Amino acid sequence: MFKPIFILVFLIFTVFFSFAQTDTLFLKDAVESARLRNAELQQMYARLQQKKNSLRSETGISSPEISYFKEGIGSGPGDIFEEKRITVSQNIDFPLTTLYRLKAIDEEVKVLEYLIASREKEIKAEIKSYYVEVVYALRLGKSRENQLRILQDLHKAVYTKFETGMANGIDLLNVELQVDEAMNDLEQSNWILHKARYSLFFVMGLAVEDQSYSILFTDTLYAPDIKIDEINALARQEIQPAYLATQHELSAASFLLKEAKSNLLPDIRINLYQQNLGSGFKYRGFEVGLTIPLWYPLEYKGKINTSITRREEILWKQNEIKLDMKRQIEHAWHNYEVSRNIVKLYIESMKSRAERLQSMSLRAYQLGEIDLLHLLNAQQTFIAGEQRYLAAMRDYYLQLIALEKFLEVDLVY
Repeated sequence: MFKPIFILVFLIFTVFFSFAQTDTLFLKDAVESARLRNAELQQMYARLQQKKNSLRSETGISSPEISYFKEGIGSGPGDIFEEKRITVSQNIDFPLTTLYRLKAIDEEVKVLEYLIASREKEIKAEIKSYYVEVVYALRLGKSRENQLRILQDLHKAVYTKFETGMANGIDLLNVELQVDEAMNDLEQSNWILHKARYSLFFVMGLAVEDQSYSILFTDTLYAPDIKIDEINALARQEIQPAYLATQHELSAASFLLKEAKSNLLPDIRINLYQQNLGSGFKYRGFEVGLTIPLWYPLEYKGKINTSITRREEILWKQNEIKLDMKRQIEHAWHNYEVSRNIVKLYIESMKSRAERLQSMSLRAYQLGEIDLLHLLNAQQTFIAGEQRYLAAMRDYYLQLIALEKFLEVDLVY
């Protein structure tokens, strides 16, 4: 369905430390690390297991109670009593109440499973986005190093002309300021890199002791050329985990409503006991009791109304998910189109023209054919075009990653 047309090969700096062996972190490895180590995901897995275990504890059968009863104890010798009794009591919820409660819990388990699936998609997108940001920062740093080198070469040329009297002090001061600004830009790109690196490591769940500066990022990222109708066809609402989670939330709320209504039915209490009336008169007996929903207006009606409003809340939540999915797809799609067109135009024409303008302008300045202002303008056009291309390429991948959350296929790999 998709035809790969854009391939971005990022050239990476190599950082060597005498005390550390270098390692390469690939995109697929970062994604797998997040699946196994991400702290938020692991907490969600734990909550899922807790919910599954609650199926065993919500059976509606409480622990039995054993009681010892003795009355009519006389004050005479022999500890004479009128009656002695040992009783075993058991409380049991009405069977329908237990059934609805267990079904609600089962639906809540499915809710958590789909929420986990949804969060897994989001974390995968976060990993890919941070990885793209890291590689972008490395490429930006390379571009700004080149920018600094060009301006330093220009400074040499201006300084030479200044010494021979062919340039004034204003031109020299102007170039020196440009060099300082380029150094500041290079420092900023280092900050962007470190911010992206540690954001990536956090989502990966990478242990602190493993977060070494020797980690390298190198990958060839592939992406397809897609059409909006393909996205709308694939991003079906009914297969989105977040939406499916609300479907099961709705089912759970329905069962909880039935459970609340079933509380009007009597719970059961069973007592089994042995009696000793003294002088060898020993008997066995049993007792069955039923609860009476006497406080229905105060307790049970409140539970029923709470369950009804919970259903309304979930229905609105479903509507919100639909609208939000549409918003995210449209936003990512239009940004994708814009960045794709910028990248395409730069590759097809702007890059070669900017390089030629930069080279010709430097030569013309050395020959005295143009002034410094025209030369700086040509240099800035070259640098700005390259860095705009890098930003567009970054956005191109980020928007594909945003679209990827709604699909069952990888758009960036």
